[in-house]
Amino acid sequence: MAGLIRSNLVVASGTAVSRITGLVRIVIFGMVIGQTALADAFDGANNAPNAIYELFIGGVLSASLVPLFARLVDNDHKENNDIDAIVSTALYVLISVTVVAVLAAPAIFHLFSLNPASAVDADAYREAGTALTRIFLVQIFFYGISAITSALLNARRQFFAAAWSPVLANIVAIAFLLYIPSVGAASPPQLGEVVSNNSLLWTLGLSTTAGIALMAITQLLAVRRSGIPISFRPQFRHPAVARLIRLSTWTLGYVVANQIALVVIKNLASPGSGWVDAYAKAFVIFQLPHGLLAVSLATTLVPELSRLIHLDDEAAFARRMNDGIRYTAMLTIPAAVGLFLLAKPIVGTLLQHGNFDQVATSNTARALSGLALGVAGFSVYLFVLRGFYARNDTRTPFLINLVENALNIVFALLLVDRFDVLGLGIAYSLAYLISAAIALLVLHRSTPSLQLSPLLVSILRIVGAAALMAATIRLTSGLIGSNVGVAALTRIVVSSCLGLLMYVIGLLAFGAPDIRHFVLSKMTKSSR
Repeated sequence: MAGLIRSNLVVASGTAVSRITGLVRIVIFGMVIGQTALADAFDGANNAPNAIYELFIGGVLSASLVPLFARLVDNDHKENNDIDAIVSTALYVLISVTVVAVLAAPAIFHLFSLNPASAVDADAYREAGTALTRIFLVQIFFYGISAITSALLNARRQFFAAAWSPVLANIVAIAFLLYIPSVGAASPPQLGEVVSNNSLLWTLGLSTTAGIALMAITQLLAVRRSGIPISFRPQFRHPAVARLIRLSTWTLGYVVANQIALVVIKNLASPGSGWVDAYAKAFVIFQLPHGLLAVSLATTLVPELSRLIHLDDEAAFARRMNDGIRYTAMLTIPAAVGLFLLAKPIVGTLLQHGNFDQVATSNTARALSGLALGVAGFSVYLFVLRGFYARNDTRTPFLINLVENALNIVFALLLVDRFDVLGLGIAYSLAYLISAAIALLVLHRSTPSLQLSPLLVSILRIVGAAALMAATIRLTSGLIGSNVGVAALTRIVVSSCLGLLMYVIGLLAFGAPDIRHFVLSKMTKSSR
């Protein structure tokens, strides 16, 4: 347990700094670029490498490598040859996919601009977006390197480099964005300048690509320092490669469904209108609670869950899953309450600077309000899927994910015309809340020792405490009432602190054992 706590601290601190620097990055981006057609084009172009990487490689690597490597490190006599085969083959595929993607940049960006806003010049929008996409697509190779090296390090319980290297990527991005006012562009820069001003194009393009490259190189150096010998020997028919492909067949379908939903949602946001940027920035803020509170817990538990399944210890596996779900809910439900009720002052305080104006704040806050409803559902859903992956079951997550993406698309189509970006956020939240419940029920069927009744009681107590928190925030924030400047910051701090105090009191009053155990574990960790 002490080792798990230490690992969790390393991951949590790295993730926290990464998320904070990532938030600073979008603040600087908003100040420099604003919420414009160029901001939407940048977002669409920057989505391209993520989409292609996840579609062809990322889903295969991220879902299957950690459980597979966790088993390989327990079989030292086979480990090196198997790892060489997997890593070398993956590198070969990464290079091939990256080259093809760069050549296909116009078609790829076109997918993210099928429904441009009527007020924007569609040709200029696509020309600028394609130019950026060509530079961004190089990230595919470095994303792959990062996935491989982080899986190797995590399987050996070495979490530092993978947790902290994204901080470097954000710092590099911030530095490039701060340089943009020096390249001779307008303020804010316009679509046409991306094509006519090479300095602007490359500064924007390298703002993310250079950072991702540095992140991957840092993790690669950490692997070399850890003493894991890797040789480049592609072996497409090696048993370890075949096993990875078998594990990942259903994961590929999972990723395809995600990317289809992504393209649909981005186009429903009317590219060029600023809604794409509003949704993207709201999504970064929405993911802060997940990244700060849930990811570190999940990351440190995944190798442990895989080993418990390998040891055929179903009871311990169920206990770990139960604890993970309860703690995830306990941490993310109050975060959802805070983001929903304080969306406008949060966005105003963080982003309403420079070229990011009041209209941009309003759009982004509406998107955040919708997304906030699904913070807990999103985090619990992803954690439950880890339980399936620990069993090497990728088929079930694929099927559940089909439902989630179908729900997201259907709800978005129903809600976007009436509620614009708020509707897109609500659609996302509803899809994940429903899918989290489905995933829990399905996991219970495969793991009967995972008792749902006590878990449901714990979650209901958490919801009851969160209701007290919501009432407190609503009352106190209404008394202050400002959405920008120091007054908004005061509104956020005072309302959040009083709300959290009532939340903890509510947990204790409702007899939730989780809070006592959680506080005691933190006190134990601090004493060590």
